[in-house]
Amino acid sequence: MKLGTQENTEWVVDLFRGQARLAFEEGDYTRIQQCCDQLLTYVPDDLEAWQLLGEAALASQDYATAVRSYEQLLDLQPQEPAYAVQLGKVFVQLKAWDAAAAALRQALQLAPGDEQAVHFLALVERMRAIRDLLDQSAPPVPGRNDPCSCGSGQKYKKCCLQKSTDDTWRQLLAEAAQAEDWLGVLAAVGQQQTVTAESRRAEAVAQFHLGRRHLARPLIEASLEGFATDTELLAMYGDLLLDDNNLVKSEALARQALGLDSRHWRARLLLAVCQIRRSEHAQAEQTLRELVELVPECRPGWERLSDLLWTQGRGEEAVEELERWTRREPGNPDAWFRLGFLKIRQERSAQEAALAFEQALALKPDHHEALCWLGHCRRFGGDLQGGQQLILQGLQLKSDYAMGWDLLGQLYHQHGQQYEAKSCFNRMLAVNPYRSEAWDNLGNVFMTLAQMDVAERYERQALRLNGRNVSAWNNLGGILNAARRISEAMECFQTASRLDPRAIDPKVNYGTVLSSFARFDEAIEMLEPLCEHNQTARSNVLFVVNCHPDWSGERIYRFYREQIAPHFPARQYFAYANERSPARRLRVGYISPDFRDHVVSHFFRPLLNNHDASQVELFAYSEVRREDGITAQIKERFDHWRSTVGLSDQQLAEQIRADGIDILVDLAGYTEHNRMATFALKPAPVQVMYWIGIGYTSGLDSMDYFLADDELAPEGSEAVFAETPWRLPCPSIAYQARSDMPEINALPARRNGYITFGSLTRSIRLNHKVVRAWAELLNRVPDSRLLLNSAQFDDAGVREHFAAEFARHGIARERLEMAYTSPPWSVLAQTDVTLDCFPHNSGTTLFESLWMGLPYVTLRDRPSMGRIGSEILRGLGREEWIADSEAEYIDKLVALASDIGALERIRLGLREEMRQSDLCNGPLLAGRVEAAYRGMWQRYCEQGNEA
Repeated sequence: MKLGTQENTEWVVDLFRGQARLAFEEGDYTRIQQCCDQLLTYVPDDLEAWQLLGEAALASQDYATAVRSYEQLLDLQPQEPAYAVQLGKVFVQLKAWDAAAAALRQALQLAPGDEQAVHFLALVERMRAIRDLLDQSAPPVPGRNDPCSCGSGQKYKKCCLQKSTDDTWRQLLAEAAQAEDWLGVLAAVGQQQTVTAESRRAEAVAQFHLGRRHLARPLIEASLEGFATDTELLAMYGDLLLDDNNLVKSEALARQALGLDSRHWRARLLLAVCQIRRSEHAQAEQTLRELVELVPECRPGWERLSDLLWTQGRGEEAVEELERWTRREPGNPDAWFRLGFLKIRQERSAQEAALAFEQALALKPDHHEALCWLGHCRRFGGDLQGGQQLILQGLQLKSDYAMGWDLLGQLYHQHGQQYEAKSCFNRMLAVNPYRSEAWDNLGNVFMTLAQMDVAERYERQALRLNGRNVSAWNNLGGILNAARRISEAMECFQTASRLDPRAIDPKVNYGTVLSSFARFDEAIEMLEPLCEHNQTARSNVLFVVNCHPDWSGERIYRFYREQIAPHFPARQYFAYANERSPARRLRVGYISPDFRDHVVSHFFRPLLNNHDASQVELFAYSEVRREDGITAQIKERFDHWRSTVGLSDQQLAEQIRADGIDILVDLAGYTEHNRMATFALKPAPVQVMYWIGIGYTSGLDSMDYFLADDELAPEGSEAVFAETPWRLPCPSIAYQARSDMPEINALPARRNGYITFGSLTRSIRLNHKVVRAWAELLNRVPDSRLLLNSAQFDDAGVREHFAAEFARHGIARERLEMAYTSPPWSVLAQTDVTLDCFPHNSGTTLFESLWMGLPYVTLRDRPSMGRIGSEILRGLGREEWIADSEAEYIDKLVALASDIGALERIRLGLREEMRQSDLCNGPLLAGRVEAAYRGMWQRYCEQGNEA
């Protein structure tokens, strides 16, 4: 089975070639063989693959594979003596003296003076001479490529020479089967001259155990013709028929096998699976209980019984059954391991599961599974290094334990070490290329690395292997969403939810994507029930409600408190060792996942770059998963840099306390990778929510202040903030324009003969009130056009949705231009007037519009997200563009659009006007913020924890 599509297999070839080379360097033969086998599926005459495979097989004493490799190399390069020498060495190890002599003579024909060939041939001839003394009738041996002396017309190597070594291959086959070395079985079968019923059966069983079900099935069907009462084959065939959901025939085969052997565990397990698939859970439970009573050492029986109980919501009974197994077989390490594994699956405490794994290891210190999963527990207990070491120890014992590589890869992935994670998942893939989960994991890593095309390729491969892989459907949806193929993403999330209605992540993602269509109530209805157990759902729904056009500020605040208070840890710290001296230099810590090329950095850097080092000692707590050039520039401005990726909330809190932070400032709110749970613990005596991250309250009692100004948080708005608003003079932000922004162009309306309105805002802000107001504006300004340009409008489904919304208000499709352009400077160059949204204003795009000479009108609304537009205009000194009603908002925009001359003058002068305003004054902002910090600290010094 080829793993790539026929149209594009080069990436698969490159993948397995790279893994084969790496595995060869590391001496991991299993991975070498798997990777070379896959590579040779696509490129059968690949010299490097055959060379790697041959050398590794010879070193690993897999002589059948070594013979196959060097014979193939000699066929591909018949003039290369080194391959003949290596082939001779293999036959020497097998004591196949005739074959060895033939190979070494061929080497000497090609290179008469080859020292290795001369040495080994002398040894072989001595051994043949001894043999020939015992068998006077031994015929002369021709060369490998000479005609066979039997008169068959074939070359000697393809005729009697091969037949003479068949006994060797049969012996190797028997040894490999006894050791359950399934790759060795396949190699030995491949070298036999003729296919026998026994060798075909051995190959069928090997393919089944290696998980190559598509290859095993026809072999088992053929083998059953000669082994009709073979219970193992019957049960395996029934298992394979489950792939077609052929429950009738599968069950019949299971009962046939049980009739022949009532203790056959695989047949009874197959019967139970058929019953489960038909939702006959009571019968399945009875079948499984009979299995573990008849064959108490049958690990799959206990596993399936506990799984059945767990999936029925009978988790405690599942645990009890596995505990019964441990009582029945207290010395069975597998029983203890499985008990720990179930506790992990049930999301019990890592410590509780660890006790079971430790007991398994007490019985069997080299239990590789228990070591790896104990490492998993240590990781969740906060011991990252200890967990990593245990998993590595388990993998040293069994380097082809796929789940071990999975656990190690997940550890690295979660803690931001994506290239290490990729290496682990590649190893997992090399162990079993047909395992869908490995491809899925790699797709997830490439998504994190923002390599969306590669990520999509891996996820689609995962789904080709297993179309029921819920994680792969969910991750594919995430990739498509990030690639702005939103409608396709929604279909993926829906598919994942249909496959597993209990899966939370697809529902969270689907509910979040609904907001791209401004379907607020549906999104909230989907997300709110998931908030109790899912942090992402909670963060996303908080953003959605903030954009809801019909919710008041008070209602939003109540929702915040309802979602936040029950789900965050209680305050842990109440005493601080910080010297309570009002005038000393303050230790200020900033926490953010956005110390990188992110919009937040463009507003934070004017503050950071102008901090007074004599007043503040700066600490960065960086949750950045992928650092970039901007990260490097930001690092230079901090006195201390701490990467928080991989730290638990408790560990981060302890680091903050060890650093003696006086004032801890959040720059993220509930955006992705926030550390709000650490703030809940209250590790610093003064904690501040600075609005530039998300623009609204934290909802936490442990957060002391909301740093803003009297426009964002006017007097009387205290009731919608969990914090005490600390008001700076407006503006409480400074803007630093991107270096790639072009010069201002001429007013487009003068050239076009009509006004072009534009918005770069995300589609969630285009609620029914905004659409209605903008439609009225378009109707009142004849021939005007509207450009909607943001990531979501790259999707045809989103475009169709909003075109229909505007059509309801009489706006024809041709007056709308919806697309996505990045960077958006060319869009702003085509625009005359920018439109701001309400009740949740736009943000960065308003600054960018002003910088490009475009005015906008804002509708001042609820604090604080609905007053960002007015805060910016007050900072600019353009309060005449602020409206306090929808009617005034539309009137002001109509007035702007009706005076082309005024728009030209505004366009030409607005950048310099902005540059000279408080809006771009970093030193002024830094002084104000430092004064605020000093005031907060003085209050703490006077009032202590009651401040």
